[in-house]
Amino acid sequence: MKKFIVPAVAVAVCCMASMGCIKNKPYVTTTNPSMTADIGSYKFVASAVTTATIDTQRYDTTTTLVITGYASDRVSPYDKIVLTVANYKRKPGTFSISQGAASGVYYHGGAVGVALGGVVNITSVSTTVTSGYFSFNTNDGIAITNGLYVANNP
Repeated sequence: MKKFIVPAVAVAVCCMASMGCIKNKPYVTTTNPSMTADIGSYKFVASAVTTATIDTQRYDTTTTLVITGYASDRVSPYDKIVLTVANYKRKPGTFSISQGAASGVYYHGGAVGVALGGVVNITSVSTTVTSGYFSFNTNDGIAITNGLYVANNP
């Protein structure tokens, strides 16, 4: 019986000691996600930014990155900008909207403005954060310029 209890106690002590180390050491660092853009004279500032990846099954291993910024404006609380990058491979790059490599949509007061041309750029991809810039013109004549985003990885 002693031969069993001593090793069991030693294993339990090692497990508790290692759990204490993991608990006290942060392994994941996060950033405050953000998204801003100029829409005419209006400054879009997101109160929240979410990210997701979608397996599109369009090709064998295609994944689409979706970044959504929700407006912080109290006058237009349901405004949002949605950016997508098709065939996302977790690498920096510039993705053309007119060539179908990316897309953008601006929701404002019940209207939906779909991007006809522009770019979505991923300037940096780390283990926790994706950041970049964007600009596009919508089908209803709205120009979204000077767009910047920092988003946690999905």
